[in-house]
Amino acid sequence: MIKTSNKKYDELSVGTTVRLSIPDVDRARRSLRNVLAVITEVKEDLYKLGTERGFLKHMYTRSEINPCKANLLNLTTVLELAGHAEKQISLREAATVNSISGAQGYTRCQYKTKCKTNKCACRSASRVCNSKCHGGLPCENKTE
Repeated sequence: MIKTSNKKYDELSVGTTVRLSIPDVDRARRSLRNVLAVITEVKEDLYKLGTERGFLKHMYTRSEINPCKANLLNLTTVLELAGHAEKQISLREAATVNSISGAQGYTRCQYKTKCKTNKCACRSASRVCNSKCHGGLPCENKTE
């Protein structure tokens, strides 16, 4: 089985930019499906990955990651940004940081009077109200 796997997947070196798929349970519905990372270390055919926000807690096998054709992230930049703190993050935390809509699920304000004040949960979190908040009611915290 190991021989077959070694034939199917080429070995990757430190500094290669890779794409790591995010499972559906770890990401919001409209979030990106992949996280970009750089290989920072290789031990016994397991790869330690680093993002701009920190190092992923777990080590990954070759079959779990896909190499990018271009080096989109620079190893030295990742080591500078994430290396000073030696911050360990989970894949879910990496997905949340890279997400447009935040973590899993949607935030809804359900405020009924135009969202002028910080009583609106979206405004107090410096976000724009979306269609899930309060439907067709008038709102001053939407982008037109």
